[in-house]
Amino acid sequence: MASEHYTEEHNRHFQLRDIPRYIRNVLIFVIFLALICLIWNKFISNRTEKQTTTIDTSSRLEKTLKISELSTYQVTFNGVAAVRNDDNRVLYYAAYNAKISIGLDMEKITVSIKNNNRHSKERTDKTNDKTGKELLVTLPAVEITDIAVDPGSLDYIFKDDSANNEHVSITALPACKSDALAECNSNTQMFELAQENAINTVRALTQPFLDQNKEYTLKIVGEGGYGYE
Repeated sequence: MASEHYTEEHNRHFQLRDIPRYIRNVLIFVIFLALICLIWNKFISNRTEKQTTTIDTSSRLEKTLKISELSTYQVTFNGVAAVRNDDNRVLYYAAYNAKISIGLDMEKITVSIKNNNRHSKERTDKTNDKTGKELLVTLPAVEITDIAVDPGSLDYIFKDDSANNEHVSITALPACKSDALAECNSNTQMFELAQENAINTVRALTQPFLDQNKEYTLKIVGEGGYGYE
């Protein structure tokens, strides 16, 4: 029995040694290549999963901001518009009340996520290095979104009696709207208030997400990249 066992072991060793070197090299290369492919596929799978999660998160938040009544600031404006003829001669003045809405083009809001490396200033050892994520919300410029002149508020002072007819409101309304637009565009305070409302609204809408995901910080910027914070 011992002799037979020895013979079988000897033959098996002999058969392994008998494999040509180039075949052994091919087998080793194939095994090595298979391991590389396995590791690479695992890496790509993890990376794709992270990218998909990031895109899904930013898309959901962006959609939330776009469907919200974001940053609309309304004010009632009282003004007087001068209505002129083709020769630039004043025909009459029209006093009016208008409701002005100032806000954002919500379709231009974008949300993105980027990774940040935040290093502790108190200690420099590697155990205190922290990796965080930044929720970046980019807001478009604040603009006048609507001017609604109240027709019932119109009151006229005529310089040319021929302009006092049943069609006077047809020319008065667009003149009043243009006058309100020009006056409001020069009022920077209204735009600042609308911008502040936009920022506060973004913070309120994103706060639940930030509370659940402590690794994220919020940054709000304008179209040009300038920060609001």
